[in-house]
Amino acid sequence: MDPAIIVFWFSVGFVVYTYFVYPILIFAIARTRREVIADPVSVRDWPTVAVVVPVYNGREHLERKLRTLRGIQYPEDRIRFIFVSDGSTDGSDAWLSQQPDVEALCFHERQGKPNALNAAVGNAQGEIILFTDVRQEIDPPALRFLVASLLQPGIGAVSGELVLRDALTGEGHNIGLYWRYEKWIRRQESRAFATIGVTGALYVLRRKDYEPLPADTLLDDFEVPARVLRHGQRVLFDPRAHVFDSPQEDSRRERIRKVRTLTGNFQAFARNVWLFHPLRNPVFLQFLSHKVFRLLVPYAMVSAYLSNWWLDGLLYQLMALAQTLFYIGGVAGMSLPSLRKHRLVSFVVVFLELNWAAVLALQNYLMGRIEVRWEKT
Repeated sequence: MDPAIIVFWFSVGFVVYTYFVYPILIFAIARTRREVIADPVSVRDWPTVAVVVPVYNGREHLERKLRTLRGIQYPEDRIRFIFVSDGSTDGSDAWLSQQPDVEALCFHERQGKPNALNAAVGNAQGEIILFTDVRQEIDPPALRFLVASLLQPGIGAVSGELVLRDALTGEGHNIGLYWRYEKWIRRQESRAFATIGVTGALYVLRRKDYEPLPADTLLDDFEVPARVLRHGQRVLFDPRAHVFDSPQEDSRRERIRKVRTLTGNFQAFARNVWLFHPLRNPVFLQFLSHKVFRLLVPYAMVSAYLSNWWLDGLLYQLMALAQTLFYIGGVAGMSLPSLRKHRLVSFVVVFLELNWAAVLALQNYLMGRIEVRWEKT
């Protein structure tokens, strides 16, 4: 058989498996398991909770964030708020120090989010830690849902659902569409056994299960639940617990955020080699299919396109034409923002941006371009 045919169909099959077959497979597996969704009414004695909010120059969000935290439906004498300001220079420290119900830890120099989280958990007294970011608003009943699920046997961490409000642009809409696709997969993985990673804007775990993060950790919402998984506990996704945000309308900022996140994936893979061992990783299939293969898709796309030009026949000519139009549409959409108003072009741009981000992330990781101090995006 022509080697080009093998390369072409293997590459196409790889992309199809990653984005279409795997979701169907994990859906089928999930249907064989019972979904663990605990009713908060069943909880008789609510445990104490420490809400941890790291912030860097987030003064503009602080009042709204604290207002939503104060509105959380949870016994007042069992919840505390800990804000960690990581070298903020916008007045965040002064404002936080004036709030009577806030424990503020203010660093004069930026040390990075991992240090902020380690310091906050080290000072926390609650049995359970709720991690959340400063920008998003938490739905009042969310914490009760998360804690009720966490109290079930064998559960080590529970992630909430990030809900993106209506986008102003077609590109923002397609980012939201991609995010809904991601959440659907996470729900199937949660029901099958566990999710790979959590929503950094809203998740809980027991304080005793938190292990301090290395100072240069990029992806805490992958590293923290991975350590829970390593000890045999499940990581659930609770779709009833909502936290609200808006999709990033600025493609440049979205690209920066995505590259940083994916660079963190490569870092996490190198630190957690046990994830690649099928006998040690209880979610080996999900890990490979959802996390690793996604990062290899851009290379499969390139090999599919290049090998296609070596093949003769009407079928291959049509497929080469379709791929060429796909990439022309994407490049045109990137070059001419007005074209992104068209939903199809915008969708292609978002897909190509995601895969290009994966390429840049690998490059960053291999060249040691790891900046642990996060920027506002």
